[in-house]
Amino acid sequence: MRSHISPDGLGREPLIALFWVVIAPVLFLRSSGFIAGFFIGPFEPGSEAEIAAYQFLWRINCIVMFVWFAVLSYWSDWAGAGPFAGRIKVDARWLVVGIMLGPALLLLPSFIVGSLMPEGEWRYRDSFNTDIFAPQNWTLAYIFMAVVLAPVIEEVTFRGVAMGALMSRNVGPIAAVILSSIAFALIHMQYSLAAMTVVFISGVGFAILRLLSGTISVPIAAHAVANADVMVLQWFASNPPA
Repeated sequence: MRSHISPDGLGREPLIALFWVVIAPVLFLRSSGFIAGFFIGPFEPGSEAEIAAYQFLWRINCIVMFVWFAVLSYWSDWAGAGPFAGRIKVDARWLVVGIMLGPALLLLPSFIVGSLMPEGEWRYRDSFNTDIFAPQNWTLAYIFMAVVLAPVIEEVTFRGVAMGALMSRNVGPIAAVILSSIAFALIHMQYSLAAMTVVFISGVGFAILRLLSGTISVPIAAHAVANADVMVLQWFASNPPA
């Protein structure tokens, strides 16, 4: 199983692997907001200009994330780990397991942590503008980013590069799961500490799926379905039936 999880090439380039896991996510995500802000002018809250601004932001973010994955994938393939930092061939039964467990790995810890929090919004930092994720500001680019790009990039980064680099340098699987999941939680800077705990727990679940299945495809599928379910729930919460 270790050979499927930790291609040797990832361990031979520890500093570059560290860059892709710790620095690159912040660098690319911050640059997306910077680029969009350069082109977006002032707008009134609740106006059509606000909706257009957020939709433009998601298009820029989608492009930046695609570039991020393209460069990461090129490096991973060059290092000998393949374009997805690990094996992608998967047993169909494991794929079904990932699809079925994915929503529970994100929603269950969210419900548990949420039940322990005071009433009101607890997911985001106090200074964060939550309107950015409002359904009226979604575009096809946002949906594609949330359901396809983010799961692929985050799983390749944290369950591929991070876990692979750690385990190829003789870090045990439990430590690799925990460390990669901490890094996964920390890139979600828009969230509160409680919400980061939820992300950490779901990251542990995705990492265990990676270990047990021996392929990166299973956590990608689980992550994608989980994000899609969250979006559906968010949409119905914002648009209750009459």
